[in-house]
Amino acid sequence: MGRRKVGRPRAALRGKGQPLRQTILGAVYELISNEGAENASMRKIAALAGVSTGTLNHHFRNRDQLLMEALRAAYHLPGDWEEFVGSPAAQLRRIALSFTLKSPSDRWWRFWINYLALSTRDAAMQREQRVRFERQLAFWTRLVEDGMRAGELKAGLDAVATARALLVQAHGLVTLQLMTPDAASRKYARVQLDASIDSLHSDRKAAGRRRGSVAG
Repeated sequence: MGRRKVGRPRAALRGKGQPLRQTILGAVYELISNEGAENASMRKIAALAGVSTGTLNHHFRNRDQLLMEALRAAYHLPGDWEEFVGSPAAQLRRIALSFTLKSPSDRWWRFWINYLALSTRDAAMQREQRVRFERQLAFWTRLVEDGMRAGELKAGLDAVATARALLVQAHGLVTLQLMTPDAASRKYARVQLDASIDSLHSDRKAAGRRRGSVAG
């Protein structure tokens, strides 16, 4: 499992000079964020990406296959990940805080919630989303284990249960931010995730220092 695809999801951006695949996927995130998954036809995606429907169908068999590829492609580690190398606890905090929306119109998370709703009626799409969750769970579990070995996190934690609880909380807070898309909800999500990570630290003063380094 490559490291770049196990962290927080981030959508590929559209732009001049980008590979065709990125342009197409960027159009998927944008269209679904604005119009919903059920209104995102291959024709609309092709038009937004600036390609023909024939080109789109050449690369992707159908819309559902394109949506699953868009979900897979967007999972990766934050761009500033290397700044936290050497501190598993700081890495865990950085990953967790990436579940706070950047704005009410954060297109990745709006895509994600639309995909989730559509997947409840599509077994293949649901399996793909479950795979993404299980890979995240494995990665967060390793961070908890590494944090205990480094003496940053409390000894004796159940790494799997701890990681699962954090992931469930993070996804729940995403839902809250989407239901109530305002600055207060985004601040609440950040405070709650910070508090959960703080509660795992073996040294609360160190936790505060680490939190300050990540908050920017």
